[in-house]
Amino acid sequence: MIPWEWYLQWYILWPLALGYGAIPLILAFFFCRFCQTSVRWPVSVVYVALSCVLTIGENIFGMKGSLGLVLEVLLLAVWGRVCLKESRGRSVAVAVLLLSVYGAVNGIISWIDQRWFFPLIIKREMLICLSDGLRELIKTICMFAILTFMLKKFGKVMEQADERILVWLAVPVFFLTMVERIIRNSVYGDNLIMDMASGQVSAVIDINHGEMFVLQIYACLCLFLTMLACKKITAILQEAERTRLLKQQLKAQEIYVREAEARLQQTRGFRHDIKNHLTVLSELLKKNQTEEACRYLEKLEEVSSCLSMEVQTGNPAISALMGSKISAAGQKEIRVQCELMLPEHNRIRDMDWCVLLSNGMDNAIKACEALPREERRIRVKSQKKGNFYLITMENSCDKGLTKVPPDGTGLSNIRATAAKYGGRVENRVSDGVYQLKMLFTTETGHFTAES
Repeated sequence: MIPWEWYLQWYILWPLALGYGAIPLILAFFFCRFCQTSVRWPVSVVYVALSCVLTIGENIFGMKGSLGLVLEVLLLAVWGRVCLKESRGRSVAVAVLLLSVYGAVNGIISWIDQRWFFPLIIKREMLICLSDGLRELIKTICMFAILTFMLKKFGKVMEQADERILVWLAVPVFFLTMVERIIRNSVYGDNLIMDMASGQVSAVIDINHGEMFVLQIYACLCLFLTMLACKKITAILQEAERTRLLKQQLKAQEIYVREAEARLQQTRGFRHDIKNHLTVLSELLKKNQTEEACRYLEKLEEVSSCLSMEVQTGNPAISALMGSKISAAGQKEIRVQCELMLPEHNRIRDMDWCVLLSNGMDNAIKACEALPREERRIRVKSQKKGNFYLITMENSCDKGLTKVPPDGTGLSNIRATAAKYGGRVENRVSDGVYQLKMLFTTETGHFTAES
């Protein structure tokens, strides 16, 4: 029976510390980096402890193949989901990516182990104590270097890619990792044959080491090519999203141009007739017909009020847009209360304001159309506190609606536009009222949204 003091020898503790401690800690570190969150060391230690328990369980129950890989992916993904509050799809994708790199490095080190390391140890017995530690150290350094390179090369892709793309990415990467794990366990397993005369070490089955090395390198190449493909797909989808937003912005600008042209025509007509109106007023006053002159002035005031914007937001383009939307709502017997005033200094462009507000109003009008006329209401208000500016959009909706409906084109446009300013959009439904709140800082122009 082996005494417990044997396990405390430095040449035993060294590889254990690297394999059971350093490598899981590197996985946790790069999980945080790929998810663009700050590294949280206390919860990282939790993952290291859970990983140690899982690894011991794999060794005891012989789960070193695909089942062990699935459990490792699930552990890392659940840890990211619970401790770092990442989405399910992103957690799974990042977990698969990190463990695929670990698997590829492990496969290459296993090949080096069988081909070069074991024969060297047989000839130089003094290297036996150092062998396990050196192997784990090389594995740790290689994994850290490759993950650092991938973070630099593909970190933005993992941050910007749609969650669906990340899930699609996880499928082929997991396949590569699973195949590599099965091959490594089958070929470079625990059963070896050693020729004591020649010092040659081989597995139970005959191995072509050259082909195995090419296979391991090819697996790494496939991993990088998969990431490059994901990068290209993300760029294409982002370009398509930009094109869609440009079309939406152009549509909003067309509405503004048509509104401005109509008001210009009205203003020209009023200016053409102003001399006649002044002549009529002059004659009425000369005849001391003051009451008739006052009534005439009231009519002129009604005409002039039609020439001004129904909504004054402090931005002519947005005032014209909101005026047009309020007019469209009025034609459908929807009561609109608008108290909107945009801040003087902000970095959100007029076209982006048009996308945010026009889509919000279109969604509100569409929701109100399905209600009885007496229940149709829309309210838009804004308020500024310090460096923060808040826009609240509320509209009546079906009282039986308890869950927020799935995103449509309008809300997708709002989310995409908000994302340009580093923000997010949330919405909620309560007691027959749909509410959307948009918050941003007037100094930096960073946009966020809350419900």
